[in-house]
Amino acid sequence: MCAEAKSPVLQMEVDRQPEKIIVRCTGRVNLDSWTLFSKTVRDLFAEQKPIRVDLSNVTLVDSTGIGAFVSVWASAKGSGSDLKFCNPNKRVQDVVEITRLHGMFENFPTGAGA
Repeated sequence: MCAEAKSPVLQMEVDRQPEKIIVRCTGRVNLDSWTLFSKTVRDLFAEQKPIRVDLSNVTLVDSTGIGAFVSVWASAKGSGSDLKFCNPNKRVQDVVEITRLHGMFENFPTGAGA
């Protein structure tokens, strides 16, 4: 029917670099995609490299998505993995500001106008 219904809610690209792993997310992290997000990131813990989750192309994060971020981040800390989120676009920044989850982010932009 509509093109959006045919496309995946979330696409994830894993870029394994010598020093770290970058997970590039595109789309929505929500009720329909949180399990894909969680499994993909958790499966990378075994590689014992810093993991950076690039959120620059995430168009929506709902409460389930925030829950997935927190759960995966807590699991990483518990397993000794170095996991940080990075490059939040304006929409994601707004959600992080509201939820006060700055500590999960690498170089979180502070002061929108500063």
